[in-house]
Amino acid sequence: LPREPLPFSVTGRLPTLVELENYALDQWECFLLQLINSSQVEKGTTFSSSMMKTFQRGLLSSRDGEAAKLSENGFQFLLMETNAQLWYIMREYISSAEERGVDPTDLISFLLELSFHTQGAAYSLSTLTEVQRVAIMDLMELGLVKLQQGRKDSWFIPTKLATNLSSSLSDSAASKEGIVVVETNFRLYAYSASKLHCEILRLFSRVEYQLPNLIVGAITKESLYGAFDNGITAEQVIVLITHFYMIHCYIDTCSYALFFFFVR
Repeated sequence: LPREPLPFSVTGRLPTLVELENYALDQWECFLLQLINSSQVEKGTTFSSSMMKTFQRGLLSSRDGEAAKLSENGFQFLLMETNAQLWYIMREYISSAEERGVDPTDLISFLLELSFHTQGAAYSLSTLTEVQRVAIMDLMELGLVKLQQGRKDSWFIPTKLATNLSSSLSDSAASKEGIVVVETNFRLYAYSASKLHCEILRLFSRVEYQLPNLIVGAITKESLYGAFDNGITAEQVIVLITHFYMIHCYIDTCSYALFFFFVR
């Protein structure tokens, strides 16, 4: 059964649902940025070793003496809906529980319990076991909960990611969707303010300018060969441009055919 939330007399003002939703999306984007290019993550943002190991399992690959890079499976992970990405991470997090000395059954039970908590309500950290406290810290890094400190108590606040694991944030993502325009000369214009979108485009294109709400670049043979060397397929590039994060792509029939031929 879900725990009883703390009263307003203890917590005072809590974040609104909109503020929580923005927090969850920002945390999730930060996690994806860490996966693609850790240098783009804001300074002071760190992930626990357990979380790092979790999303490195199968998503990153490394050669001797080289930094880890996004693997083909990792690129496929980026094409998933937020809901599917979340369940992938939770599955890996649970499957690696024993390596951290945690009983997977206890972890699953806690995650199920968390999904029945009320979004936006505050729950005392003092009621958690040590294993649950560690899990809460990990989940906070992904944006499933927000932590706050009061005068006498500390609490966690579940976000939409935690209370509705079986659904995606598609309605929230829609408010942040962008538009990608690919011209017949393969010049690329992405109308987005997201660092994540920029780094994903950088995986297969040459980003030339990044303005506050516009990313300008080009899809070149060199940038595509670099993507292919990292295990990214031509089909994945096309799917990414046309579907990822609800980004719309305007490409006429001729240029689409040319593009498909070009990347084969």
